[in-house]
Formats: sequence, structure tokens, C-alpha cells
Amino acid sequence: MYKIAAFIKFNKNFEKKVLYQKQKIKKKFGKQIYLDHPVHLTLFTLNIKKLSSLRQIYNNEHYLKNKKNLNININGTGIFPNDTLTNGHTLFYKLKKNLLLRSIQMLHLKKINKEIYVSKKKSNKIDNNILKENYKKYGFMFSGKIWIPHITVASIRKISQNHSFIKNFLKLKINTIINVDYVEFYKIVNEKHIFLFKTKVIQ
Repeated sequence: MYKIAAFIKFNKNFEKKVLYQKQKIKKKFGKQIYLDHPVHLTLFTLNIKKLSSLRQIYNNEHYLKNKKNLNININGTGIFPNDTLTNGHTLFYKLKKNLLLRSIQMLHLKKINKEIYVSKKKSNKIDNNILKENYKKYGFMFSGKIWIPHITVASIRKISQNHSFIKNFLKLKINTIINVDYVEFYKIVNEKHIFLFKTKVIQ
């Protein structure tokens, strides 16, 4: 099985802002989860049998003709306190609600699940019923209405949620609109992100 991810990447100006925060965290707290990850928004991750089958879906010219650019409004910072996935406090940049972005996530998930095999074997280990049903349907827990689109900076362990660094991060002001043209697919191997291909954002 191959673990793949669909990412939205951003322009250099915004990327520099996120990388600056990552550097500050590394300098102050040392190595932390997600620090080494590229700056991105995750649409979804899936486990599939064949990478070539995934490519074939997006080589279909007729499918790619239905395309639409996407504007994303990054309008603040946030935190997932005591994140169960990391056992740390996960800091991120948040987005203004965007129904088109949500529909794009679902379109890709439905298309991939219709065309190729997606592993859903871990569903019995999920306690939350909504997450469990999402995983059974699509192979990704955080799909549809429960999904909170965000750009992760890092997840910091072994500090208080009230630490001054976190408080200052949450006070940061940002309001920027970024035009997105592509969804990029990566193969995930441990902490490495290996680029596969990109496709137009699809309506």
C-alpha cells in the first residue's frame, strides 16, 4: 500500500511567513512534529494500492476540462489544544469558510474512491461515529462538514497551552487572499513528501 496526500501549496510570500514561525519554534523548543513538513493545506490523505492507477484518473482530459481557480482567504491563527494525533498543541493558520474548497475536497475523494481501491481497514479503531463513517466511505476521517481546513505550523509537546509563545502566536494578525490553481499529489514515506504530479483545481 502507498500513502498519498493531496495538498494545496501557496505563494512564496505566505510560505515565508509560515517558515519564519517554524524557525522560531525550532529555535525555542527544538525538534517538533510537523516542523519539517512543507507549507501546505492538506485536502486528504489516503492509502492506495497503485500509484499508476491514481495518475490515470487525472490523465483523463475530459475530467480536467471542468476546472476552476480557487481563492483562499487566510484570516487568522488557531490551535488544536491537546491534539490526540500528536499529544501536543498544534498551531496553524486558519481560513475563512469556503464552500468551494469543501466541495473540491469531496469531488476528489469521491472520484478516487469510485475509480480505484482505497484502503479502509482501520475504521474499527476509530471511536467517533462521524469520523468512522467518513473513513468507511472515503478512507479519510476528516471529510465533508467536519473538516477544518488549515495550514499547520507545528505541534509543540510538553508545554502549557498558556505558554507565552502560544499566546503571542494566537495574537498574530493576517488577512490575505491567495489564488490557487493546482492540487498537488505526494507520496508519503515516513516524514518525507515525494512529489507525484499536480492537476488543476477542479469544480
